[in-house]
Amino acid sequence: MRSKLFFGTVALAALHITPLAAHDATIPVVDTAQAVEAAQWSDNVTITIDQAAQTFRFQSDGMPSHGFAEKYLIPNNPTQQPFSDKPAEAFTPVRSAEYFKPSPVDTTITTRPTYTKDVTDTSLGRIGVAISGAQIFNDYENFERSVVAQDDQVVHDHVAFLDACNGHTLADGTNYHYHGVPVCITDDLETQGSHSVMIGVIEDGFPVYGNQDAEGAIVTNADLDECSGHFGATPEFPEGIYHYHLTKDEAPYMIDCYHGEIEVTAQQGAPGGGPDFAAAAATLGISTEALRDALGTSMPPDFAAAAVTLGLSEDALRAALPPPGEPRP
Repeated sequence: MRSKLFFGTVALAALHITPLAAHDATIPVVDTAQAVEAAQWSDNVTITIDQAAQTFRFQSDGMPSHGFAEKYLIPNNPTQQPFSDKPAEAFTPVRSAEYFKPSPVDTTITTRPTYTKDVTDTSLGRIGVAISGAQIFNDYENFERSVVAQDDQVVHDHVAFLDACNGHTLADGTNYHYHGVPVCITDDLETQGSHSVMIGVIEDGFPVYGNQDAEGAIVTNADLDECSGHFGATPEFPEGIYHYHLTKDEAPYMIDCYHGEIEVTAQQGAPGGGPDFAAAAATLGISTEALRDALGTSMPPDFAAAAVTLGLSEDALRAALPPPGEPRP
C-alpha cells in the first residue's frame, strides 16, 4: 500500500508515522551512525551524531561544494510547465554568482532506518541531503507529478535550466537541489569496477548511491523496486542494507517514494518545502482548517475538486498555493 504526502518534510509538527504493522522483519535494521559520521561530507556540512536519540543532525549553508554553472535559465512563470517547449523569451538568464543565495539546511534524520512494506510518496521539497551540502529533491517540478525535471531540460543560447550536475535552485535563487545523479559528486568519488560510495542520506534514514552496483555494474530502474532501492552490500555496509540508487537510463532518476518509516511533518513555509497554509487561507478569505480539509492528503491534490468545495476558482486556489520557491501574487 502507498501513502501520500502533500508537501515537503521538516522536523516540526508530526502528522503521520508509518504504522508498526507495516514493518518488514525480513529486512534487518542497521545502525548507520558510524557510516554517516565517516562519510565524505564537504567542509560546509556539520554532522552531529546523537547516540541516545539514534539520530544525526545535518547542518549546511545549502550551497553545493562543487559550485555552480555560470548562468541558469529561470522561468518567468514557474507554473507554465513543461518548459522544454517554451521559447527563450519565457526565461530570464541569470548569473549564479549574483542570483543564487545560501539557504541553510538543518534536519535531523534517524540512524536506525526501518524498512516498511508500505511505501510513502515523496513530495516536492527536500527528500534527502547530499554530501556536497546541497539538498536532494524527487523527480518532479509540479504537484501533479507529471513534469520530470530531467526530461524537461531546456537550453537557450548555451544557458540551461538544469546544470551538468543535474541540479538547479528554486525560481527565487534559493535551495539548490539535485533532480538526478549529481555527477559533480560521483565523478570525483566513484571508481570503475566498484560499487558507488554513499553520496547522501534520504529523510527516512536510508543511504543513497549513484548508479554503480557491485563490481561497477550499471544500475537501471529494472534492477530496483518501486522506490528506486534494493537490499545489498555497499562499501559502507558490507553485511548489506536497504539503500537507494539514482539512475541515468530513464525516469525515475530520483527517489519518488520512501520504503522506510518516515515521519511526515507540517512545513509552514519552510525553505524548499510546502507553502504557508495559514497565509494561503488568509489570501483566499477562508480558514486554514477549511483549506486543509478541502485539499485532503492525496498526491497530487485535486485542485479542481477542492476549488468546488471551497467555492473558489481553481486558478485562485493554485495561485495561493504556488510550488516551492514561487511567491504568491
